[in-house]
Amino acid sequence: MNAETAVADLPGIGPKRAAALASREIITVLDALMHLPVRYQDWRIPENPPPLAPDSVALITGTLKLDRIRSQGRWRRPVSGVLDSSHHGRLRLVWFNLPAYLKDALPDGQHVAILGRVTKTAEGALQMVHPDVRSLDEVAATPIRPIYRLPAEIGQRLWIRTILKVLDEVNPDIVPALAGEPRERAGLPPLATALRELHAPGVSADLAALRDGSTTAHRALAIDEMFAFQLGLAVERSRRKRRRGIALGGQPRLTAALLAGLPFSLTDAQRRAIDEIGADLNSARPMNRLLMGDVGSGKTLVALWAVLRAVESGLQAVVMAPTELLAEQHHQSFARLCGGLGIEAGILTGRVMGARRAAILRRFASGDTVVLFGTHALIQRDVKAARLGLAVIDEQHRFGVFQRARLKELGRQAHLLMMTATPIPRSLAMLLFANLDLSVLDEMPAGRVPIESRIVPADEMSEADAAVEAEVARGNRAFYIAPLIDGEEDVPSVIEMAKRLGKGRLGRFQIGVLHGRMRSDEKERVMRSFRDGALDLLISTTVVEVGIDVPAASIIVILAAERYGLAQLHQLRGRVGRGETPSKCILVVSPAADTRAKTRLRRLAESRSGDEVARADLELRGPGDLLGARQAGALPLRFARFIRDPMDIDLSRRLADERLRVDPRLASDDSAGCRAALRRMLSEGVSLGDVG
Repeated sequence: MNAETAVADLPGIGPKRAAALASREIITVLDALMHLPVRYQDWRIPENPPPLAPDSVALITGTLKLDRIRSQGRWRRPVSGVLDSSHHGRLRLVWFNLPAYLKDALPDGQHVAILGRVTKTAEGALQMVHPDVRSLDEVAATPIRPIYRLPAEIGQRLWIRTILKVLDEVNPDIVPALAGEPRERAGLPPLATALRELHAPGVSADLAALRDGSTTAHRALAIDEMFAFQLGLAVERSRRKRRRGIALGGQPRLTAALLAGLPFSLTDAQRRAIDEIGADLNSARPMNRLLMGDVGSGKTLVALWAVLRAVESGLQAVVMAPTELLAEQHHQSFARLCGGLGIEAGILTGRVMGARRAAILRRFASGDTVVLFGTHALIQRDVKAARLGLAVIDEQHRFGVFQRARLKELGRQAHLLMMTATPIPRSLAMLLFANLDLSVLDEMPAGRVPIESRIVPADEMSEADAAVEAEVARGNRAFYIAPLIDGEEDVPSVIEMAKRLGKGRLGRFQIGVLHGRMRSDEKERVMRSFRDGALDLLISTTVVEVGIDVPAASIIVILAAERYGLAQLHQLRGRVGRGETPSKCILVVSPAADTRAKTRLRRLAESRSGDEVARADLELRGPGDLLGARQAGALPLRFARFIRDPMDIDLSRRLADERLRVDPRLASDDSAGCRAALRRMLSEGVSLGDVG
């Protein structure tokens, strides 16, 4: 067995389970090792266990004695018994609706450890309902038990046995990207040691650090991955210096007309970004620039200026957005600001089909259409450009690196401008996106009215409803954001809120719902209805975070706000305040929210700009959380969320530059791990020049 052995070849897996694992991108032994536990259970048996108390979680040992019960087909319900414990006496145990095969697997008559919540029976006796049961041998092998996110076909016990076997057999074969003296200098343990500490923690492991992702082992994986990422960026920077692009040298007739016809003045930040982008476009080196700016900071206007610069130089431009509504908004903005300039612009989305789609493709391929707006439909294989000079990608974090690379294939020498409203501190962005030139719109246009943000406890929800009623009665529109579609008790859901509001004081208004289980065409229809005024209230999950611009929306109520990160809350807050009406954001806090969560929400309420939010996020959570799931589409990184210190990102970059100075072609034996890591990172066949 080695790191590249297929998981299908491991004992107990087989073709069906291997297919289920492959759906989670677990194909090789190395993939299995890099699939870390999502949480841990503490099975360390205390020498002097405390007395049992109702509603506490307890771990106790004793002899398991099951009651005799009558079989009912495949089910035996309930299954009950007692645990005779030398420390706690006899404790009643109950399992409901337990399949027969699981009941038969319970080690009746054996000395075991059980873990579960202690409750009281109707008679006042203590019991455990549905406790976990493990043999003492199992507990000794994994005193801190890892819990994995797995397909239904793979049980936790089977996976733990599989991982332990893999760790024993392939340790010497796990080669880190960062090896030798540089790794020692960074204070990192061997990669194999780090993986063992995470998959099979010893009895003395720090459980709090494991759960928090702050162990040295977590840091080792994160820095090794970030080193490979920065190495790829460094290689790409070297290649870019040799790559030829198209210098846009046309007379600035269209761009001058755009700026002269604006009914407002550009901000200093917009002027600075235009100068930076213009210098890139005048160069024969392909532009690879990220335009960062808060919601409403004027990114679209800067992008349209770049589009016109391409057109007046005799070239074409494409603008790709993650949703049809956002693509339509850009197309409409172009028509409003540039409609009198005699430019043929089209739009291509999933809704455009048949003869109409064929006509758009034909005119773009011939060069008659010089600007094409669209969604993922722009990166289909049959889309061809005559002479593409610029590709613009809005909300770039919603697209994977492969999709961004596919767009650039429309024109190999084309310039690339990416935009994002995701708040990331400028210093951190410059480290992360080292291969990109960065323009920042850190100034809001004059006249923008700040959004009033306030925190409301969940038991005062009527206050939020009254504020919504007042706004809608004035002719404005409102959002309610819920974390779930339906389901969990005590957690607000879209379906529950729609029922409650429909029966209450807001029932006289037109209410719509929006969530991820709806078909794309249904979501687009609801969003259009809300935008166009057919709906007064929209109850939604976070699918509205990007891509809907409703100037009449003046209030947003975010339920269970403590469940979201600051950056996401700021993006949601940006759905209102897009018109001239003063707007409100109400953050509804659940009773279970802890002090840390409430502190984060207070910081958001006090913060006005994305930069303030980003700095607060970095201060409260560290860069690791900024590099978590929110950036999954933007960065080919799995473990970077474990980085706690921005200096670790800088360290990774310096080590990558040092490795390339020592071995520019990464050809030596010492660079074997570097080559393997880059191959894995580039396995989709995309250039790290398109990461960002």
